[in-house]
Formats: sequence, C-alpha cells, structure tokens
Amino acid sequence: MRARTELAASAVDECLRYDGPIILTPRVLHADVEFGGRILPRDAKVWGMLAAADRDPEVFPDPDRFDIERRPNDHLAFGGGPHFCLGAHLAKLEGEIAIASLVTRFADLRLVSETVEWGPSLFRVPGKLPVTFRAH
Repeated sequence: MRARTELAASAVDECLRYDGPIILTPRVLHADVEFGGRILPRDAKVWGMLAAADRDPEVFPDPDRFDIERRPNDHLAFGGGPHFCLGAHLAKLEGEIAIASLVTRFADLRLVSETVEWGPSLFRVPGKLPVTFRAH
C-alpha cells in the first residue's frame, strides 16, 4: 500500500469481502421457493450467509487469498438490490481515506498481535487491534 496508495479503494473492497461487517442477514420469503431440491414456503424466515457468498470460489478465484488488486470484487458486505446499504459509499470513502492516510503517515505500522478483540455492535467491528508505528 505504501508503494501504491492508489489501491486504497480496492483494499477497502477486499477487506469488506474477506472479513465483512455482517456475516448473515435474515429475510422473509414472499413466495414459495425451490432451493436445493426442497420447497421453502412463503413467509418462511431464511438466513443469507454473506460471509460464505463472499468466499464462493465460483465467484472469487482463490477466495481465501487476501488480494487488494482483486478485480472484479463484487462482494456483498453492504447487501444488494433493494437491501443495499445507503451509507455504503460514504463508509467505503472513509475507509479509503483512513487506510491511505495510515500507510503514508506512519512508517513501520505493525500489528502487536494478530488477535482481534471484537467490539459490541450489531455489526462485526474491531474493538481493539493494537499496533506499533513510528511517524515518517
């Protein structure tokens, strides 16, 4: 990233695909649907596994590899269709600015531990991720 800060937007998308903020989401069926050889009835509550979809090898080649140059990167971290998050563009822009600023402002930015402590939230957000750094 330090060498190619223009990849900040792509890095944000890959972070969202690789380990997104929403793992699964509930929906209610408005009609009977056939799925996997079974009929799911109208009004049934179903759960969409967004994290699994974002690791689908038929959509994302080598899906368990973190690649900030991945193209295309049509992840579902912000949902889709009529359920697409209205704040997605702002959130992605904030992430892009934050990542680009971090890597250009701080040299030797390093994780203290690879263990993430998750914060209390409806969404999966890091609560604590200790790093060390020195300013340029």
